[in-house]
Amino acid sequence: MLVKIMPVIIHIGYPKTATTWFQEVYFPSISNYHFESFREVNKVFLNSDCLAFNSDKAKGELLRKSINGNLLLSSEFLTTGINFGWHHGYYSAGVAQKIHATFPDATIIIFIRRQQSLICSAYQQYIKNGGTYGFKRWLYSGEVFSPEHLCFDKLIDYYDKLFSIDQVKVYLYEEFKEDNISFLSKMNKELGFQVDFNDITFKPLNMRLRNLIVPMMLFVNLFYKKPVGLKRYIIHIPGMTSMGRAIFKYLNPLSIFGNYLSESSLLKVSDNYKLFCYYSKSNKLLANRVGEEKLKHYGYYL
Repeated sequence: MLVKIMPVIIHIGYPKTATTWFQEVYFPSISNYHFESFREVNKVFLNSDCLAFNSDKAKGELLRKSINGNLLLSSEFLTTGINFGWHHGYYSAGVAQKIHATFPDATIIIFIRRQQSLICSAYQQYIKNGGTYGFKRWLYSGEVFSPEHLCFDKLIDYYDKLFSIDQVKVYLYEEFKEDNISFLSKMNKELGFQVDFNDITFKPLNMRLRNLIVPMMLFVNLFYKKPVGLKRYIIHIPGMTSMGRAIFKYLNPLSIFGNYLSESSLLKVSDNYKLFCYYSKSNKLLANRVGEEKLKHYGYYL
């Protein structure tokens, strides 16, 4: 059976949907595609003026390393980084326009994850990256996290209309986690990827924080200034970034520092109710695109 090859495939996120694993382990192992990860992709689509964007130049830069014309691009920042604010969607919409101007026939990959799970993961990443806000302030202040960022139906609909529904593939992170091999086999068949699973490790690359590590890292983070969205800092002390990384690397794996953070340890009943009220309408619209039973099965707010 002939496998249809899609010459340009662009994975745009969302963040916290195993993007690091895909970029560092899986995508580089696809033998019939040239893969470019977020650094080159960000340089072309993010770090460029929207009104002066040269799509022909961008296309040439990205295709020049591909021998057979098959190109796979990946950057979760194309949907906007979770901890840098949503910017009312202008950022993501502008990037989408750039992508369409450069590769109008591209296939777009979008991974989503139920909001309550993604939120808890994103907050931990905020701390790892140097953040200092407590969870409640991070979640509700609007200074770092923007809840509308995770109204998945809106961005998916935008890409559907800009490209076409057939060109936009939406995958659930939960399906990938539930059965890696089965999920990836189906995805490979749909996208035409050739991968030897014997070369793949499924060990997660991002570890959750333990309960007693969180206050230690929040304290250390007060003593260096680092661009991570908004944060507080008392004074910048050179070398404190290394201390934060050392705490995570050497102490976080030790069970004496408590259980790993979970949704229940971060989200209280009142938080879940507020999030349900906020996201249920969006997810009902999303269900028209990906299936209501599937969303119910994985615990999305409906």
